[in-house]
Amino acid sequence: MDKTRDIMQKVRRIEMQARRLAVATFAGEYRSGFRGQGLDFDDFREYMPGDEPRFIDWKVTARTGTPYVRKFHEEREQALLLAVDTSGSMHYAGSRSSDTKLEFAARIAAVLAYSAALNGDKTGLLLFGRTPHFYLPPAKGVQQCLRIVREILSAPGGGEDEEVREVADEVLRTQRKKTLLVMLSDFLFTPDKEAIGQLNFRHELIPLRVNDPIELQLPAVGPILAQELESGIQRQVNLSDSSLIHAHSKALVAHYADWDKLFNQLGIDHPSLLTDTDFMPSLRRLFKRRSRLIIR
Repeated sequence: MDKTRDIMQKVRRIEMQARRLAVATFAGEYRSGFRGQGLDFDDFREYMPGDEPRFIDWKVTARTGTPYVRKFHEEREQALLLAVDTSGSMHYAGSRSSDTKLEFAARIAAVLAYSAALNGDKTGLLLFGRTPHFYLPPAKGVQQCLRIVREILSAPGGGEDEEVREVADEVLRTQRKKTLLVMLSDFLFTPDKEAIGQLNFRHELIPLRVNDPIELQLPAVGPILAQELESGIQRQVNLSDSSLIHAHSKALVAHYADWDKLFNQLGIDHPSLLTDTDFMPSLRRLFKRRSRLIIR
């Protein structure tokens, strides 16, 4: 009962913050960064000089003997899908911030969900990191936002990182129309160019990497008893050993360099966020960059 009460208090606290940020500063940036990019097929018409050749429908053209192009109309609404990693590592909180990485991700998700709601868009949720995944279909309204935050904060810990291919398959199976896909994770799983490429081709993928500062740079605090959040295994670790700290940092830098290389090859913007900092400036910069790309 105490755990449920604690979760609901956090939900309300996050909800109030997210509503304020979305209404006061972010809804307009959300709209300019994402709205109006989706197109739905409408009808065919004869080709006219100046039409985009890529919209020529070659089957209709071959059947009629006259060039025809596909007509589209702009979608009036977009669906936002929040794919949130709930594996054991996301339940870590080692810095001065009281937030776990998962709670930090919930705050980001809440701002995005409320911004989508203010623009009349649907928001859905996919929780991965445990089997089976939890999927909440996109829907409109404030109650959907509250449900999303509650489900994220209620996710049990202990799940292991999974292959990103499994996440991609779930998204591709459930999302038939082009979707704004925001993936919140520490990305400690293995990069998979094919899976990420398919997600980015079918949808608009925005990966938001969440880290606690201490996991990136271990402090030299001497011997500690450390527990692996995903396996539950405990072991003694000597954090006075500079070679151990260096090896950990080197391995993590190399891992995230592989992810950066993959995202850069695919032209995917991929902000990195730390749990002890304000995430809003990074989100605003992201949406402004997207807005400039749309205008061009």
